[in-house]
Amino acid sequence: MIVYDIVLNGEVKETIKPRKYRLKEIYAYMQEQTKLMKAKYGENVRITSRMVY
Repeated sequence: MIVYDIVLNGEVKETIKPRKYRLKEIYAYMQEQTKLMKAKYGENVRITSRMVY
């Protein structure tokens, strides 16, 4: 499972877990979430992905 961490100033603020597992759907979902997170936290936000087993 792929999860995405929202990092602000080196600190993890949120973790996003997509509901769907198809890459096309995850990509579209994360583009939408990126816009929302930049509006919420500002432009200094970074999104990193990681695998959870």
